[in-house]
Amino acid sequence: MGRTATILGIWILGYVIGFIGYIALAETNALGFMFAALVRIFGNYQIVAAGLVGLATSFLALVIVIAWSYWGSPSKV
Repeated sequence: MGRTATILGIWILGYVIGFIGYIALAETNALGFMFAALVRIFGNYQIVAAGLVGLATSFLALVIVIAWSYWGSPSKV
């Protein structure tokens, strides 16, 4: 798989994970108290939601890229 296809695949996977995470956060209310507190601090629901989704997705994308780097071809050192 080429670099472009790999990066595109990681980007799409990150988007899907973020989308599902946003829906799960809104539907389950598991983090309702924290979410309400952050909305009170920042004053805007959309900023808080985008920040949480971006943070979660960035961590997951980082884990995916690190795992992919270890599964790649061995270095010739």
